[in-house]
Amino acid sequence: MFRMKKVMIIINPTSGGEKALDYKEKIENKAKEYFDVVETRITEKAKDATIFAEEAVKEKAEAVVVFGGDGTVNEVISGIAEKEYIPKLGIIPGGTGNLITKLLEISQDIDQAIEELDFNNTNAIDIGKANDHYFGYIFSVGSLPEAIHNVEIEDKTKYGVLAYAINTMKSVLKDEAFMIHVETENGNYHGEASQVLVLLSNYYADKKMFDENKDGYANILILKDASIFSKLSLIPNILKGDVVENENIEYIKAKNIKISSDSKLESDVDGDQSDDLPVQIKIFGNHVSVYSAPKE
Repeated sequence: MFRMKKVMIIINPTSGGEKALDYKEKIENKAKEYFDVVETRITEKAKDATIFAEEAVKEKAEAVVVFGGDGTVNEVISGIAEKEYIPKLGIIPGGTGNLITKLLEISQDIDQAIEELDFNNTNAIDIGKANDHYFGYIFSVGSLPEAIHNVEIEDKTKYGVLAYAINTMKSVLKDEAFMIHVETENGNYHGEASQVLVLLSNYYADKKMFDENKDGYANILILKDASIFSKLSLIPNILKGDVVENENIEYIKAKNIKISSDSKLESDVDGDQSDDLPVQIKIFGNHVSVYSAPKE
């Protein structure tokens, strides 16, 4: 029995410098080259993307294509993750950071990203779940999330990712240590820390941090010392890509992680504020198939 191939396109209208709807027809035309049925949904408020993605799962749509930033992408992931049927995922970067698309080497030029959507090629990615919040790239605790959340809307619009960088530098310089407890199936850490990063990749930003990237496991990096000297000592290691060799870094690879603290600390998933600690993290290996250009 012939079944028509359906795709749901989910667009956050504030994406692409609030010009997302200007790309609606181009995305639809691209999808029509492959799919028999193309349905477009426009978000109006938080969690709309999750609701739309859940509808796509129920309708057994072959794919969901999302145009938005990391927050919108993670809302879509929340709607399809851990389901018996999981549609394939297409992502067009429309946010400020676009961490997930950079990890997948998807073009940051919107027109080019649409043109390069290859519905015949996918790349399976790991997904993390921190309490009830899904993420596709990074979970963090420390000045990094606080710096990101404290960026003013005007600065974000005016300076883009540079606003995050400036705020992060200001915050890191006055970083303070906190007591942290990290418990995993592959070891624990109890002590002072100024940053905790849980990466689903062996890259941080555009720097390769370590060679191995075992599917289904997160790379946990704990910066143990808050002093500026410790941070400066990391720079050569980051440039060489062997940050785990730095004595101020505790490194653990795990898939089941509990992070707690003796004080009130907020956390971050892919650039968006998440729960205060404690947080239970679970990693799902090769969980979502994302459309990507074939590797040369």
